[in-house]
Amino acid sequence: MLNVERSEIQTFGKVKSRLSGTAYKTFLTAVLLAVVLTGSGYTQSNSIKDITAHKYALENLIAGIHSENDGVRRNSIYFAGYYKIVETEDALIAQLKDENDPSTRILIALVLYELGSEEGLLEVKDLSLSDENAKVRRMATQIYNEYLVNDAGSTAYVNE
Repeated sequence: MLNVERSEIQTFGKVKSRLSGTAYKTFLTAVLLAVVLTGSGYTQSNSIKDITAHKYALENLIAGIHSENDGVRRNSIYFAGYYKIVETEDALIAQLKDENDPSTRILIALVLYELGSEEGLLEVKDLSLSDENAKVRRMATQIYNEYLVNDAGSTAYVNE
């Protein structure tokens, strides 16, 4: 019985060594890329009522988006984008205008893109043209250009 286990281990080691290397990494990268690209393009926006029946859920989420606590604020923004809660659009746009943290502004821009909000994406366009932080401008430009190419069917680009 011990010999069988050793031979199985040796066979497993040979299989593993055949899968390692650049071919394995390329295969893994292709699979991950396919999963990410197909996962985000086919989801639709939701109402908070699709997620929970709690009557204060939307109020609590919007309060979290406007929270002074950075962690609560960022997690609430992320939650709104992850579940594509369309009722948070106005709160996200207002927070985008008031937000001091550059990484949180980028997160809000990504969430507005995920929501597919035209009004929100116009704010992302304005962010790409006028934000004081170069990284925020660059990321907002890429997000808006992605919207134009994939979602709006347009060919206009915002220059960096």
